[in-house]
Amino acid sequence: MASFVECRQVVKAYRIDKREVVALRGIDFTMEKGEMVTIIGPSGAGKSSLLNLLGGLDKPTAGQLHVDGIDLLSLRGAVLSNYRLNEVGFLWQATGRNLLQGRSAIRNVTLPMMLAGVKPWKRVPRAKELLEAVGLKDHMYKRPSQLSGGQQQRVAMAVALANQPKLLLADEPTGALDAKAARSMVELLQTLREKYGLTILMVTHDPEMAKRADRILTLRDGALGQNMTDHAVESPKMDGDGRIQLPESVRAQLTNVSRVAVEVRPEGILLRPETDTAPDTTGQQALLDTLPADAGPDAGKRRGLFGRRSAKNAKSKSPKGIPEATT
Repeated sequence: MASFVECRQVVKAYRIDKREVVALRGIDFTMEKGEMVTIIGPSGAGKSSLLNLLGGLDKPTAGQLHVDGIDLLSLRGAVLSNYRLNEVGFLWQATGRNLLQGRSAIRNVTLPMMLAGVKPWKRVPRAKELLEAVGLKDHMYKRPSQLSGGQQQRVAMAVALANQPKLLLADEPTGALDAKAARSMVELLQTLREKYGLTILMVTHDPEMAKRADRILTLRDGALGQNMTDHAVESPKMDGDGRIQLPESVRAQLTNVSRVAVEVRPEGILLRPETDTAPDTTGQQALLDTLPADAGPDAGKRRGLFGRRSAKNAKSKSPKGIPEATT
């Protein structure tokens, strides 16, 4: 039996100016129906790119994507719009992306139903049910500016569930909340999952939030890494002399390395094990095998990942005496 979510050798590359940047490198990933999975990783690791692909907001450069038996790569036009509107719900970190500031909470929740063609007499009862489920029964007619950050995220959750989606994609939903509100938000996600039979994929860089899911995966530099589900998610501690005490699970990863590189990133401090041995190119070769045939290391001499030869090479390929065609 097929999994509810299936990603097979998914690659996503973007063109930025004249450079090609690979955001996802051959992702293999599955989820079962009703499961809650968190993916942790630093900013820029590719987490949002993965959510955009599963939400039908973007297309992969290579690979296969299926959600509840739907081949996302085959969706076009109105069918794709219907998938985004009815089959999947989105919950973003920035409340301004979730809510319209000029509409009350209840009118924000009814808007997706109106766009989906839900009958007018069904919209308000459904919206009231959802707002009550997220604990905002007494705040239905307030605008976002009259609500706290945590309350705004609860309204956003109701909006995401307005058209009864099967898959909920949450992109750093607790990133702008304090610790107490963040814990409350994740607990609410669990409650709603059971109440409405949701499958939830949440990306975060907060280990405390991640460990409440059924599975924890890591994503770094566009590649899925260690499965952290069976590992205790611990935070390092600092002793009285200012020395950082690493958790046992972290020290175990650094046992056989000759040195550790320390890198300061916006989201925290990264410890990266380094060795004196030659780098393993197996993963790189696997990526090249996954990319289209004209996207290998000699792509600059032939074609880029997006299918255009460089102007220099195109000129060299033109028969002598015949001018290069222009477009």
